[in-house]
Amino acid sequence: MLLSTGVVAESTVYVGDQVKIPMRATDSIAKNNVINHLNINTPVTLIKKQANGWSQIEHDNKQGFIVSRYLTDKKPANELAEKLQTKLDQLQKHNGNKTNTIKELTQKIAAHKSEISRLNVEILNNNAQSLEFNKLQNKLLNLDKTNADLAEQIAILKSANSSLHTTDFLTIISAITLFLGFAIGAVISKVSSNRDKKIYKL
Repeated sequence: MLLSTGVVAESTVYVGDQVKIPMRATDSIAKNNVINHLNINTPVTLIKKQANGWSQIEHDNKQGFIVSRYLTDKKPANELAEKLQTKLDQLQKHNGNKTNTIKELTQKIAAHKSEISRLNVEILNNNAQSLEFNKLQNKLLNLDKTNADLAEQIAILKSANSSLHTTDFLTIISAITLFLGFAIGAVISKVSSNRDKKIYKL
């Protein structure tokens, strides 16, 4: 941690992680010689490390002095940055997986939309067929009703025809009977007349 005594060449060193370290105008501890307080891990330019335990440094275009034991030439590990980078890598990997999942789901959604469209067309066709079927069914019902009416009319006509046949038969029988009555009467009258003539001749 300590730098070798008598360093003259400028190099970058870092404020250690103990506390905020005062940067002073002179290489001594006094109330009014503090230029700035440096946070831990602050990079500063080392101008010269002195033998009295102080080092001359430059920070933010200002030169001053700091206790040498608070300086280190090892670049501090930024644990927070490493943690954030690790977290970022994990998130990127996770996002990559999510991206693939989203892509798969998007493809499934597209396939489902296509299937829904096909089913909608099929439903429309089925509805049209159902409408046509209902029309045919109504037509069939009307035909059945018409057939029933015709069957009823045929039954009435058959009944009327049967009645006419019966009436015609009775009329014929009556006419024949009447004719026979006239014929028999005429024959009997003729026979009686002939008999009377024979009697008169005798």
